[in-house]
Amino acid sequence: MAVTMSAITLNSADPARTAAFWAALLDGHWSAGGNGFIHVHGGPLLLIVQPAPERTTPASTDVHLDLRSDDAAAAVLRAVDLGARVVTTRSDSHGSWTVLRDVDGRAFCIA
Repeated sequence: MAVTMSAITLNSADPARTAAFWAALLDGHWSAGGNGFIHVHGGPLLLIVQPAPERTTPASTDVHLDLRSDDAAAAVLRAVDLGARVVTTRSDSHGSWTVLRDVDGRAFCIA
């Protein structure tokens, strides 16, 4: 079972402003990612800014890791065995993923 990091995702109440800042800082550019998400291109990993209208101050879920596995179900079970807790399973036009919390309560996703 191989697990790799596919993106770093930032929650933002103002995704366009956040994406513009990071694109400029990384000397890159941004593009619409669909479903309200914005993709920032400017480094070795994709930076995704996702809408989070309820976010008004930094929180423990301000940044979360999006992980991809060739066997997502097995990767989720392994994460749980290591102390993670499953929060929910979600899907949209890009696919499906499981939202978990690590041992410190920080959110991350496995697809």
